[in-house]
Amino acid sequence: MAEKESFFKHSLKVGDRCQGCTTCMRSCPTGAIRIRGGKAVVNDNKCVDCGQCMKVCPHKAIYIQQDDFALIQNYEYRVCLVPATFIGQFDEQYRTKEIYSCLKKLGFTHIYEVEHEVEYIVDLYNQYMDRHPETRTFISPYCPAVIRLIQVRFPSLVDNVIKVRAPFELASRIIIRRLMDEGAARESIGVFYVTPCAAKIAAVRNPVSGKETCISGVINMDFLYNKVQLLLHKSDNDAQPINHALTSRDVLWPLAGGEACHFRGSQYAVDGLQNVLNFLEKLEDEAVDAEGLVEMRICDQGCVGGVLATNNRFVARKRMEYRARLFDRLNRSKTRYGRYNDPEFCKWIDEQMEIPEIKPRSIYKLDDNFAEAFKRAERMKKIEKALPGVNCSACGAPSCAALAEDIVRGDAKMDTCIFINRHSQASEDAIRSIWGDRVKTKEINKENKEDK
Repeated sequence: MAEKESFFKHSLKVGDRCQGCTTCMRSCPTGAIRIRGGKAVVNDNKCVDCGQCMKVCPHKAIYIQQDDFALIQNYEYRVCLVPATFIGQFDEQYRTKEIYSCLKKLGFTHIYEVEHEVEYIVDLYNQYMDRHPETRTFISPYCPAVIRLIQVRFPSLVDNVIKVRAPFELASRIIIRRLMDEGAARESIGVFYVTPCAAKIAAVRNPVSGKETCISGVINMDFLYNKVQLLLHKSDNDAQPINHALTSRDVLWPLAGGEACHFRGSQYAVDGLQNVLNFLEKLEDEAVDAEGLVEMRICDQGCVGGVLATNNRFVARKRMEYRARLFDRLNRSKTRYGRYNDPEFCKWIDEQMEIPEIKPRSIYKLDDNFAEAFKRAERMKKIEKALPGVNCSACGAPSCAALAEDIVRGDAKMDTCIFINRHSQASEDAIRSIWGDRVKTKEINKENKEDK
């Protein structure tokens, strides 16, 4: 049997509300979900943390597990790493300073905005593209769900991904270094990132780069939004972040199209899971010639469409655009932190942000031995041909091809398919193991008749 050990840490969890309705299983872009015992079960090795299952679940049975908020009290310096998307969740009547004041009342000592480092991220992207003139299409590494999707379903495109870590990783390193320069001990600094999605939690717990993260914990955006909302009406003072005000282009970075516009030459902005899948398929098949930078966001409209965003994505986008226009009217100028002019500091940042390699994730590996894996692959093809091909999902797998793979791996049997042997006891036992005792199989119907 192929190895089943999970190498990846995920935050998406299936709760007791699950009814085994197959909605999540059918929508998963990597076929990571099965129905077992009447509940959805996630294969950690196949999951890319896109959050699509959570979005479509009609029973609200899938949730995202965050770090304990009380962890912030373990540090003397408690930094809230805030993305611009978080401010977009609040009504325009509330000033940003008021929101930050509430964050400090909740226990944070410092507030640092992720997009403060956008200008430097753009420089890193441009440097990377200049060093790789042989590559025509460069895929932004901003959305971790996109990177994991490429690893799993489009491994031929991993070399097209810009090998630079996400902006929140740079922001965390900058703020830690600044506090240490001011005399803080490293172990006394805790940086907590406010996330709009599950993918960024996974990116912290299990970075694609394999490098250690500087993030101490991750806080769900909806959780923190509710806490701040309760305090807003009681807010009686203002709090400034410890960096300069953002520019309009910084604020728009998390939105669809907000990243691509920073770069010269051709740019492409693709948002929404299905659009991303279609575009990646076209790239892989060389059906499109997308020269330049390709910005991709799994969520519709960008990070404002994340599963942990509390407000309508279109409304949140409008709020962020309003905030950007406000900065333009106030003529806020951007002054970089002085160390950016220090060659040694810039070299340190380059070393911190570089990703040496992005490896494909093989979810179809059937055996470590190539000869045995080839035999299993051939057997899988034969089994799939023997199955009806109707993709009814009654077997607890999303398709007949997925069931064939499960059979080869030893996770299912041919009798699992109700069309293969619909009247056998083995078939009924298999169905009950998938859907639970509430399914009225032939045996259950017989018992009911005897009771009557």
